[in-house]
Amino acid sequence: MNERYVRREQSAGWERFKMSPLSDGADDRRAGERRNARAAADGAAHAGARQEGFRQGYKAGQAHAAAEAARMRTVATQFAQSCAALEQELAGHLLDLALDIARHMLRSDVKARREALLPVVREAIACLPDQVQRPQLQLNPADVELVRARIGDELQMNGFTIVEDHRVEPGGCRISAANCEVDATLPARWRRVLAALGRDLAWADG
Repeated sequence: MNERYVRREQSAGWERFKMSPLSDGADDRRAGERRNARAAADGAAHAGARQEGFRQGYKAGQAHAAAEAARMRTVATQFAQSCAALEQELAGHLLDLALDIARHMLRSDVKARREALLPVVREAIACLPDQVQRPQLQLNPADVELVRARIGDELQMNGFTIVEDHRVEPGGCRISAANCEVDATLPARWRRVLAALGRDLAWADG
């Protein structure tokens, strides 16, 4: 038996081989176009996502920069306020120190220059209204002799009586009359100076 032949009964279940027709390349082109379209879509999506990321990042950066700028403005304002408060506090301390020095210097000047009382007495007399009745010039006993020697005649001509008063500190005076009073003592003059400066420092302190 020739082995190159196959009997019919032995070929059951086999089919004849048929060659599929050759492609003309259209399917490959379409497949390539689909791949290109998908690649283009993927690229566009990637570019869009990247642009969105840039936009969101820029927006977040702007918000952060604005918040940081606001924080810096707040810090600058607080710093300026602190400096102003410190400057005002230092100025107040310096003024108190200057007033304290001035008070001690005034006390020393009163003791060293007894004649400084005379313009004070004249200024107090000038503050009196016209037609005063029975005016009295109250002086510390240490100042009576000086005033009598310098302006005693003038006081007597104007009806003044000099009265010794230990409550009046040397360097000051007080004028009292039936219808008025002028306080030119050192504490009273000191209070008037402080009132003009908006301060409160008693003459007797220190």
